Amino acid sequence: MKAVIDLQERQRRMRRRNFYSFGVIVLFSAIVGWNYLDNLFRFYSGHPLRALSAWQLTLHALFYDLCLRLHGFAQPQPPPLLPDVATERRWRERLKKWADGSFRHLPDIVIVAIDDQTVRSLKQSGIPYPPMPRAVYGELVKRLHRAGAKVIAFDLHMNLPSPFGESDDQAFQKAMAEFKRVILACRLFSERHSGGFATIYEGPHQPLAENAVGLGLIEMTVDPWDRAIRSATVAALYRDEWLPSLGTMAAALWLGKSEEQLQRELTQGRFNGVPLPLVFYRIGAEENFEGLLFAALPLNFAGPEKAFRHISLEAILFPERNGLTEKDLRRLFAGKLVFVGDTSELGKDTFLTPVSVGFPGVEVHATLAQMLLSGKFLRLAPRLWTQILLLLFVALATALVFWLRPLRAFPLLLLLALSVFAIALKLLDAWLLILPIAPFLVSLAVAFVLATTYLQFAVERHARHIRQRFGRFVAPSVLEAIIVASEDELTRPRRMEATVLFTDLKGFTTISEERPPEEVAELLNEHFEIMTEIIDRHAGTVSKFIGDAIMALFGVPVPQPDHAARAVRCAVEMQKAMDEFRQRLSQRQLPELFMRIGIHTGELVFGAIGSKRQSDLTVIGDTVNVASRLEGMNKEFGSRILISETTYEAAQAAGARLIAESVGEVTVRGRARPMRVYKVLGVDGVLLPEATTVVGHATGQKAVL
Repeated sequence: MKAVIDLQERQRRMRRRNFYSFGVIVLFSAIVGWNYLDNLFRFYSGHPLRALSAWQLTLHALFYDLCLRLHGFAQPQPPPLLPDVATERRWRERLKKWADGSFRHLPDIVIVAIDDQTVRSLKQSGIPYPPMPRAVYGELVKRLHRAGAKVIAFDLHMNLPSPFGESDDQAFQKAMAEFKRVILACRLFSERHSGGFATIYEGPHQPLAENAVGLGLIEMTVDPWDRAIRSATVAALYRDEWLPSLGTMAAALWLGKSEEQLQRELTQGRFNGVPLPLVFYRIGAEENFEGLLFAALPLNFAGPEKAFRHISLEAILFPERNGLTEKDLRRLFAGKLVFVGDTSELGKDTFLTPVSVGFPGVEVHATLAQMLLSGKFLRLAPRLWTQILLLLFVALATALVFWLRPLRAFPLLLLLALSVFAIALKLLDAWLLILPIAPFLVSLAVAFVLATTYLQFAVERHARHIRQRFGRFVAPSVLEAIIVASEDELTRPRRMEATVLFTDLKGFTTISEERPPEEVAELLNEHFEIMTEIIDRHAGTVSKFIGDAIMALFGVPVPQPDHAARAVRCAVEMQKAMDEFRQRLSQRQLPELFMRIGIHTGELVFGAIGSKRQSDLTVIGDTVNVASRLEGMNKEFGSRILISETTYEAAQAAGARLIAESVGEVTVRGRARPMRVYKVLGVDGVLLPEATTVVGHATGQKAVL
């Protein structure tokens, strides 16, 4: 019974193993990404974080910031201080169209900045700063009131009486009482006491608070890992009520809402009838203290700092120095929501954000207000939808690595990672959805590493070993086929049917005696190089070189149904190549070389033969002996290729169109019965020179003579 390698079964096993490994790699990589997503959602919902959160959140912030920088920066910058009416109108129209109207309320919000120019001007006028006299704020309120401002919100914490006396506070109180639409700042924080922690509410100085229309928190929701602001506080839970932030209170008052209406909406998680996609921060959480719960909204930045129209306080206090009239001030402030904040270097009220390293705190409140007014909020992409998309990306990345192998797949994986950015930006621009990029990239990296490791150690290692073990014996096409088989199957001696081809060079012994050894070796190497390439082309296996002879095998170690036909075609091509080689030798004035070939088909034993210390892959059996004898018989018949009857019949059965001449039955030494032998003159229309004497070119017939 023949023992052969069942390549199809081996391939099926390997495919199953690869399929299972593919599934495990995809699932594990996806789970890594899902865990990452779970941590992010836990963070944004105010829950405690799990292990590895530090690097996860930092990496998420890096890509979140990069994505946010690329989003929204095409929106037009504010025009100069007093543009013409047409310019102002074009700015408003572009903002209405930009990002589906997300920034259409930007012109309705104006920031009065206590900037460096204001500080210099105050000093020149003999007004102390810091702190600024509250009478100056009173004067600001009066002028904004006359200019038609709708709401004024101070991002300045005035929790103590004025250092300039009670009259200074009274001047500010009087201005607020007359305008009746001023919002002041308050704070909410925790303090450690001997008995634990206490929540501290710190409002403005009481006489000031009594004249304010409302109070708003100015606490910032700062991300703990890098102290950056990516979300703005909407409200904080205090004594079972939601205490609104400065931006929230300002937007509500600008819309004409009462504090009761605002409180009711915040309790329902809505604003102006629109559900709020709130995220939650635990501020000040420590051991035995869960911290203060702040509800926030991811900031939809209109751009870097000064995306809103900034007007220096100095320009309002001293309009004549800036060439402004009462009419100009009305153009700037009529119907506007005005935020007053410190943007000077002395104030140090700037923060790290995704869009700037020095983003004014007052502009954070203004950004929140414009988001609430427009009803256009950034939302986290739905969790299930994100998980499914991540799984698809991981599966595609793993498939690319399995299909193309790591080196070829790596550039495509980079494109895949870039496509995550593209999708995230599209979701952000078109639907204001935040797609966490970092979990995708981490999962893709994990999938690439795992798939590469599997291929390297479970597949490529085997393939590399097989190539090292068999590369010098077989043709590249055969080598790739036998990689799917185990070494034991390839080296264990077994009986197979195959075709053996022997070659020998006529007169080479004489040449080697007459020529220098270096020239002989060079000539022989050149001959072997030519013949080996032809054997490889026909998927043969070079078993060994014996002096100037070559022993080639067809049908081992990988079975080939047409091994006899391959051997005959290979022999004819070798003789044609030998004719050309002989001409080149003649041009180099070297002796002519002739080659004889013998081919026989039959059963043989193939495998590793030798001792425990040293063995060689070879074939043994009568088939090998007969092929060797046939090669030697070419001397008797004056032929160049002799094949046995079994080879002749097997080659014809495999579709080879032989042109051969029977030389009769011969007795081969070592065999009891004679065998018919054929002299090959050509195959498949390719004729050797000696064939012209027996086959006419005019008829073009290919026949056995």
